[in-house]
Amino acid sequence: MDNGQLLTAILGLIFVLGLALVTITLLKWLQTKGADFCLCKKLKSSRCINIIEQRRLDTRNSLAIVEADGIRYFLLIGADSSLVLNQTARKEKSK
Repeated sequence: MDNGQLLTAILGLIFVLGLALVTITLLKWLQTKGADFCLCKKLKSSRCINIIEQRRLDTRNSLAIVEADGIRYFLLIGADSSLVLNQTARKEKSK
């Protein structure tokens, strides 16, 4: 491989890494500006799961509030099993 091909390969690598860096920076900037998007949600389905809050009870158990499709679930998560303690439908705010 001569010097011209080596220089071309190095410049191509720098170009690809630069594009990746610009893409990552743009996505981080959109996230900090409050753009609420989920790339997987657009590609797969309109369902999204959010963890609202999670607290550890002890070394083996924790409590979590999870929202899925407008319904909030209060979960007890243990080392051996999980249990849904309560589920409530989230009310829409009227404008």
